[in-house]
Amino acid sequence: MNSRERILAALDHRQPDRCPTYLWINDDAMVGLMAHLGTHSVQETEELLRIDTWREVEAVVSYPADYMDRIADLIPADLRGAPGLAMADNGRVVRMHDGAAYLEDVVWHPLEAAVDPSDLDQYPFPEAAWVRDDADLSRRISTLKESGCLVYGLVDQAFKQAWYLRGMHRVLMDFYLNPDFINALYDKLYFYMIAYCSSLVRAGVDMIQLIGDLGMQNKLIMSPAIWREHDKWRVANMIAELKRINPSVKLYMHTDGDVREIIDDLIQVGIDVLNPIQPECMDPVEIKRKYGERLTLHGAVSLQRTLPFGSPAEVRRKVRHLIECCNVNGGFVLGPSNVMFKEIPPENIVAMYKAVY
Repeated sequence: MNSRERILAALDHRQPDRCPTYLWINDDAMVGLMAHLGTHSVQETEELLRIDTWREVEAVVSYPADYMDRIADLIPADLRGAPGLAMADNGRVVRMHDGAAYLEDVVWHPLEAAVDPSDLDQYPFPEAAWVRDDADLSRRISTLKESGCLVYGLVDQAFKQAWYLRGMHRVLMDFYLNPDFINALYDKLYFYMIAYCSSLVRAGVDMIQLIGDLGMQNKLIMSPAIWREHDKWRVANMIAELKRINPSVKLYMHTDGDVREIIDDLIQVGIDVLNPIQPECMDPVEIKRKYGERLTLHGAVSLQRTLPFGSPAEVRRKVRHLIECCNVNGGFVLGPSNVMFKEIPPENIVAMYKAVY
């Protein structure tokens, strides 16, 4: 099997020739891994470690020429261009550390002062009409598929977009104190998300990934009732529309933390793949036992314990255990439970992938 065949078999709950894998690593860690292996590119590294190939594509969006300027104009004058600050995506102002933007160190959100649904008019939300189908994108996706890649597109979940625009604590209060506002915000976000993802599905992607954390180490960030009230039905509608375009497209959700309270809900709305099955919060073997016939597990190798602190032998034992217990009738893709960072010994990264085969 090539990577595409192997991954699709696992996603369809058919037993592949071996457990599929994926690579999730930051630039600093990749530099260290390449130096350790003597490779000169990400592709060469993937090939040497026999990591399966996943390739992301983006939909074609015709933004107005002044779009980013319109967002930048919202930033208060005392923050605009201030030393040590930078504008991140969505217009958040973040603090810089050693030349890098720490996206969690936010000093200003574009909609933090909004109080009424009409206040949403101050922010230039992207419009569905800007998303356009593109023959070149379709041809590129076909070429990637023919080369043996699994092709996907992604979009941030509405909750993630909302907290970037509004601030986490304000969004969590909005659910209870200002539901009209959060509903109006969500309507705008989901309307564009559906247009964006629909274009990708029409272009031929194998998978749509919904990215954004819903869980903490021991429970959801919000109550399950709140997620069901505001997100569940909207996610269900979006997935139904994407499946109408292509019934075989796979829906993947990334969320860190313990989300056991809503796994049944995720399956009900049409999520096919759950990432990263953070083992500090959820036991992958137990999740496989309970949901493995209806859900593909994606990830599961500990980024808080095994990879940074284990020995290569311990990494190999953990990987073999996961494969033996979870790679049963497909439904499992092995990899790190989040992005690998430079402090992880390269020997452990190599041990993780080599243990697969």
